[in-house]
Amino acid sequence: MLDHALAVAAELRAAVAAEVDHARRVREALRTLDSERVLESAARRAAFNAHVARLERSLTHAVRAAGGALGILEPTLSALARRAPAASALSEALAEITALAGTLCELDRLNGMLAGRALVCVHAYLAALHPSPAAYDRRGLRSRPPLAAISTKA
Repeated sequence: MLDHALAVAAELRAAVAAEVDHARRVREALRTLDSERVLESAARRAAFNAHVARLERSLTHAVRAAGGALGILEPTLSALARRAPAASALSEALAEITALAGTLCELDRLNGMLAGRALVCVHAYLAALHPSPAAYDRRGLRSRPPLAAISTKA
């Protein structure tokens, strides 16, 4: 039973490692303002999140089943390690997954900062293409172009 938990943990580790590699490549798309790649990455991340959630549930069930097979009412890693020596491999796999998740979190933070900078760049470009008037109206307020023009002339 513990073998199934180890297999699920290995699959989870591989999925998170692949996402870490992909998050590193997203930076280039953000730097070059490649909106298509950025949107594809967002869709890929949503699929990754769903896949990881399924793997986490499967790992939870596998650990509970392994604990039940060993006669452990509340299976923890330390309780499993006392009964089965293979549980240390599960602990190591989960430690690797935790480290990879931390790396992914840091990459997401950096990518978020890059996305914010890219957004500022796009806003500046749009403002240069369609600047707001610098003139003031008769009340001393900056005039803004109307959002829509309505005309009764046909």
